[in-house]
Amino acid sequence: MPKEVLLPELAESVVEGEILKWLVGEGDVVAKDQPLVEVMTDKVTVELPSPFAGVLVKKLVNEGDVVPIETPIALIDESAEAAAAPEAAAAAAQAAPPEEAEDRGERLSLFKPDKTEAEVKNPFAGGAKKPAGPAVAERPRAGTNKYGRVLAVPAARQLARELGVDIAQVPGSGPNGRVRVEDVRAFAEQQAAPAAAAAGRPTVPYRTPAGYEELEERLPLRGLRRVIAQQMTASHLSAVRTLVVDEADVTELVALRQRLKPRAEAAGVKLSYLPFFFKATLQALRKFPMVNSSLDEAAGEIVYKKYYHLGLSVATDAGLVVPVIRDVDQKTVLELAAEINDKVARAREGKLSPDELSGSSFSITSVGNLGGLFTFPIINVPDAAILGVHTIQKRPVVRDDAIVAREMLYLSLSFDHRLVDGAEATLFLREVIERIEDPYWMLLGAV
Repeated sequence: MPKEVLLPELAESVVEGEILKWLVGEGDVVAKDQPLVEVMTDKVTVELPSPFAGVLVKKLVNEGDVVPIETPIALIDESAEAAAAPEAAAAAAQAAPPEEAEDRGERLSLFKPDKTEAEVKNPFAGGAKKPAGPAVAERPRAGTNKYGRVLAVPAARQLARELGVDIAQVPGSGPNGRVRVEDVRAFAEQQAAPAAAAAGRPTVPYRTPAGYEELEERLPLRGLRRVIAQQMTASHLSAVRTLVVDEADVTELVALRQRLKPRAEAAGVKLSYLPFFFKATLQALRKFPMVNSSLDEAAGEIVYKKYYHLGLSVATDAGLVVPVIRDVDQKTVLELAAEINDKVARAREGKLSPDELSGSSFSITSVGNLGGLFTFPIINVPDAAILGVHTIQKRPVVRDDAIVAREMLYLSLSFDHRLVDGAEATLFLREVIERIEDPYWMLLGAV
């Protein structure tokens, strides 16, 4: 009797994972603890080991599927009879319905011409009742395999999750009741009709310019880009994002860093400006605790955090990730520099663990090394705010009625107006600036 391999809980806050790549095929003999599959969750990729030895009889999920934890993803046969599994797997592969390969490449975009917003969201999220019409009730439901799993192509499963549709309720038009992409769309449109009439707000459809169809390439939204898209959408839809901007004279900071760089290098640490911004931010957060808070909407409570875990936005070849530097209040500038360098390097190599990418209380994004003069950062929800650090430029400014050249820097603070008032955000940013403009004073209060 084959044993189920379940998707384990990979971290405390992780509820699902995306199957990126199977490392073994059906019919392959696997050893205990042998890497079985690559799974992406919370912006990191992990290899799941096989919990026991045997033959991989069946993959229950496909590459690109997003699977909740504790869901069976494969069947492994530990018995002696498992030696016959390769032939069975080959026969099963030849008998696979051809339309699965076709539908796998179908565009997963939820935007279609002449459709309303309600059609691409959960149609029941706003309290709309499900229609009890016989057209849905009388049609056959999706077919299932011998393990009770609904037969559906991967693209259909993905689309069903995005639309908030229970795929078990979707009538399948493929062989043996297999659910296809068009089945999910038709079901969602039928269910969404009452909500669509109430909403009446159109989406922004995408249309290919006539005659340019061959000059476009369509790829499924998956992997790290899917995670980034979900997080950015959550930030935009949940937080009431507002911006305050100011500038700082960092001439003294530039000189201090230049003076300390040789000592840091002697300790084997490359000293950037970021550790100083971390310390200045920490001291400002202590004075303005609301900026270090989160909103627990389910409980109707504001969560004031008495710890200081600062996230740092890092651009990688695969996309944006936000490693977290924990307990900033307990670390020196040199210790922060070493940890920042380590996590940035491992982020770009894709070697961070899920725990290292979660639990921030505030975030910082620095685009100075990219030449960015000014940005409007996206809040890393559920944080209340994020600080944008930009390019240091020598500019003419007026000091004591004289025009002088100073090292100047723009800072931007995106904040959730549900938690932080505009005056409070402005004063917080000024607090950060006062410290980086006088870094020696800042270091007096540092660990």
